[in-house]
Amino acid sequence: MPSTKIVYRTTVCLIWGLALWHTWECRGLFVDGSAFLVQIARREWFFDFYGPRLYAMVVTQVPIITGLFLGVTDLHLLARLLSLGLFALPTVLYHLALIRVKDDAVLLAAVIGAIAVVFMTTSFFIVGEYNTAYAIAVLAAVRLVTAQRLTVIDGLFLAVIGLLAVRTYEAMLYLGPLLAAMIVWAVWRAPSRPWLATGLHLLSAVGFLAGMVVAIGSLRRPYSEEHLAETLQTAANFWQNLQFDLALLAAMVVVVWALVRPRDLLTPRPYRWAILGLFILALSPLLALSDTLVRPLAKSQYVARTAAGLVVAAIVVFIWLHGSRLRKKVPAFLVLGDPQAARRFLGFAVVMLAAVLPSDIYLTQNWISYLDVMRATVRGKDGVIAFETSPLARHPYDLLVEAWILPSQSLALRARRGDGIIAPPRDFNAWQPFPPDEPYPLGPFIWRD
Repeated sequence: MPSTKIVYRTTVCLIWGLALWHTWECRGLFVDGSAFLVQIARREWFFDFYGPRLYAMVVTQVPIITGLFLGVTDLHLLARLLSLGLFALPTVLYHLALIRVKDDAVLLAAVIGAIAVVFMTTSFFIVGEYNTAYAIAVLAAVRLVTAQRLTVIDGLFLAVIGLLAVRTYEAMLYLGPLLAAMIVWAVWRAPSRPWLATGLHLLSAVGFLAGMVVAIGSLRRPYSEEHLAETLQTAANFWQNLQFDLALLAAMVVVVWALVRPRDLLTPRPYRWAILGLFILALSPLLALSDTLVRPLAKSQYVARTAAGLVVAAIVVFIWLHGSRLRKKVPAFLVLGDPQAARRFLGFAVVMLAAVLPSDIYLTQNWISYLDVMRATVRGKDGVIAFETSPLARHPYDLLVEAWILPSQSLALRARRGDGIIAPPRDFNAWQPFPPDEPYPLGPFIWRD
């Protein structure tokens, strides 16, 4: 089994390597990201349209706003800067969590499990603020359970991410009180309570509870009733995300086995069965050779975001139990205290992370091809381009098409003002940022190859 040091370094290199690659390929433009780019270029300022998610939006847009202040007018470079901000924030948070647990095999496995099951399988829609919210929850949890005492540094750190969590995502409805309870538990069990460190910890708990209050308000007064109804409707469709399903299934096999026959964690037995699902996951890009939709799909990652939040909550509870006295009363945690069992558990987490990597590479390559085709289409004809006559209407490019965003994506990719704008399909009658025949004037902003 690999050592914790090797696993830690490998995981850090992997998540940052992917973040930089996804940044270079402008994966932040997927769906809403293209509208963000156009609106930021048009306003030359932050696109902060939704108060309950304001803080995450502002932080992730710092790189692109910095580029604007420096006079950048190349939409290609600005798209990369937008993607950098979107990927860097959750990646930084997960990296900090990994640093904190790099010497604890069980907690290191838990963090890697969160990255594999949640982040890697739902982050194609990286513009979604839930990516940041879930990383905040994991980081706060490991920071609390690994602290030997209350310190000002820990308290200040938690206060900052607690502030960020106030306006990040609706999942703070349940993650907020869960993390606040962990903070109170940490203060209660501390051998001493220096006033400044204690005050900062309690201040961070207030931040997480404020996040819960903001989340409640956002659900009572949503951005739009249609958006809320669609979110509730798609929450039950998490099963459409093949990557998420297979990774979660493999993890659940080990969890259930550990609860029923905890001593088996000392043997390869539970992992052999779980790895069957991971083997299918690793080979899942081959399903694209068929004509069915049973394959990794970028748009399906969005519908699994709500279920992914519940998985994160379960991982936070696991981390909490591992760091509490209750660990001695749960047989599975007692077994994981054995170095051999802990190493096997960590090894399984590494395999899970490796298994999801091929589908991520496959989807990113699809995105690269999609952008190339769209760019060629937009620049090949002036005026409004009918979607039905464009290559995007054909397979497999249609799998990445979101009708309402087509005009914004076209506008972002134009090399000159007169380039074409791809219109949504003829039967599309929902909202769109602007009519295809009246695109926003972007002044000097164009896409340069």
